[in-house]
Amino acid sequence: MLKQEAKWLGRELGRLDLSRASPVVNVGSSTRYFREVQQPWIDQDLFAPLRRRGGRVIHQDLKADDGVDVVGSLMDPECLARLAEWSPRSVCCTSVLEHVDDRRGFAQRLTELVAPDGVLLLSVPRAFPWHPDPIDTMFRPSVDELVALFPTMRPRAAKVVACGRLLDLVAGDLPGAVSRLLKPGRGAGADDVPRASLRQWLWPWLVKPFEVTCVVLEHA
Repeated sequence: MLKQEAKWLGRELGRLDLSRASPVVNVGSSTRYFREVQQPWIDQDLFAPLRRRGGRVIHQDLKADDGVDVVGSLMDPECLARLAEWSPRSVCCTSVLEHVDDRRGFAQRLTELVAPDGVLLLSVPRAFPWHPDPIDTMFRPSVDELVALFPTMRPRAAKVVACGRLLDLVAGDLPGAVSRLLKPGRGAGADDVPRASLRQWLWPWLVKPFEVTCVVLEHA
């Protein structure tokens, strides 16, 4: 997650009454270390303000690790049942939809998790390099394209958020960031990354700004 993305989503979450926002499920949460050390703005700007108001965050991810409350795939009914036991109101899903094969099926699962008076906070890169985890389908939607995945919901807020450039993201760890972006993966664009010519692939992103499509949806 990028810093400006986290700030925008955090502001929108902060505008909700606590009874509507909490508990919130953080889908594809990764680990506590990732949220609080590697990318500390995720916790500081998005989730910590909710906790200070007395809210709760339920972290869901495929991998069992520190800071993951519910382990499993959102496409697995057993995982959905375990999440339902927490009685979630809202759902936060950031930079995940570009990494799933069945976007419409995944979108339906997200919709089902949101309580009737809850909201769905979403973000998907609009302008960002190919980054497999383990795949990247190169889904880079506009606001309208992202909203269209959720036909039974309506937008409460939406914006394409400018999020700086590559050097802002890596903050002194360019080799590590390049290594992560170029790790083996599959999906649309996988065969187009010129691993033998990093300059050809990376150079545009040194000057081209990143953008993230962010929306907040509620049941229609």
